[in-house]
Amino acid sequence: MALNTSLELTLAVPMGLEDIAVAQLPHGLVDTAIEISYILGTGYLTLTISQNEKDVTKALSDLVYHPPLCLFAASISVGSIGVPRSIFDASKDLLAYLKNDFQAGDQESNNIIALNWGNALSIINKTSPTIPTTKTSSQSIDEVKTSATFRASFDRGTVQHKGVRSQDVAAALGALTGKAFPGWKVNLTEYDVEVVGRWIPEMKPVFFKGASTLSTRDEDIEGDSGFKRQKIDAGHKSTKEKAMIIQVGVALPLSLSSCPYRYRPVDGRTSLKIEIAYTLLAMAGPKAGDIVLDVCAGVGTIPIVGATHFPGSFFAGSEIVPSNIDKAAENARGMKAKVEETRGKSHSQPSFFMGDAKAVCWRSGSVDLIVSDLPWGQRESSHVSNCKLYPKLVKQVVRLLRVGGRAVLVTGERKLLQRQLDSVFAKPFLQVVQKREITIGFSVMVFELRRI
Repeated sequence: MALNTSLELTLAVPMGLEDIAVAQLPHGLVDTAIEISYILGTGYLTLTISQNEKDVTKALSDLVYHPPLCLFAASISVGSIGVPRSIFDASKDLLAYLKNDFQAGDQESNNIIALNWGNALSIINKTSPTIPTTKTSSQSIDEVKTSATFRASFDRGTVQHKGVRSQDVAAALGALTGKAFPGWKVNLTEYDVEVVGRWIPEMKPVFFKGASTLSTRDEDIEGDSGFKRQKIDAGHKSTKEKAMIIQVGVALPLSLSSCPYRYRPVDGRTSLKIEIAYTLLAMAGPKAGDIVLDVCAGVGTIPIVGATHFPGSFFAGSEIVPSNIDKAAENARGMKAKVEETRGKSHSQPSFFMGDAKAVCWRSGSVDLIVSDLPWGQRESSHVSNCKLYPKLVKQVVRLLRVGGRAVLVTGERKLLQRQLDSVFAKPFLQVVQKREITIGFSVMVFELRRI
């Protein structure tokens, strides 16, 4: 395998927590990267990878077989496709543009959009035995190019295009791929290659490595906390005048389902994704010896992930629903057994107890850190119930935390929680360190608080 140019690797991470996720990447991958950047609120990290063949193969092989827990997906870019803004703004024109292989209606669709497939397919063929359909790694890249099954998917992110579904863009990418590789067959469930696309937002990225800054904050980021959605770069032309860009890539076949740290036998109605729970805990930063409490533990995701990956801290979860306590205990046992079976490692277990977040049966000042995904009225609880819960819950946070202790609370009831924090029983005792918007299926707010 010889790399013609440097590779661009895209990593999908929890949306709104990009600056936390980038710090959790494996050192081997970071060392291989020439440049790492992200745009807060998009859910993606972009890495420009060194051309050194040996380093690239090893780093990406490690990524495929041992993906970090903050990662949902990864892909290697094969290029980008421009969509004129005038076409994007008109749904009928955009649909016609997609059906005509990303060309305007007055152009012939005989010319295939030029994308650099070679590097991506070479890397995947080298780092994973999943292609071609014989599932052997002895096949040459030429054989991969002529014999494979594939599917195409598209992530519109926060970009709105009314009247045009993500499936429509995915179908156009699939048609484009089929023309580039006539021998490939579409298979939406059992595929060798996944072609992925996403809109690239017109925003100024934050550079974690390379370029001009290593800071995770930037003067062009809105808000006093520095963690809200970023502004469009004022030096660019208006977005209305610029073409929209679709980035196209080939997904790396990450070993996600076989990872024991992502194993959860029982889900709840509002279970937090393990990847999000891990990244939130990384943001909270439990220290050795800390007592960490989840006052709304549900099926135990946050305490279980915390006990597994921050073994120097003691994790506990309080939950008012008895059946959830049973599920949490089953999940803790299940992950522990799976880790011991596949990795030969043992880790500490969290403690779960039945309790009410409005009156936690622990002594005052006994907790170093509270990390909780609060009920906020979507599939669980209601606004009326939360109006009764939140005042008493915040009082418990004030009571339980030692001076200097912190709380990381996730909620969609951002105004309701803010009102409690501004109240006379909380404002003198809780300092808002930061507020950041994240997406966990819905757009929610993370409040980081410090006990003063």
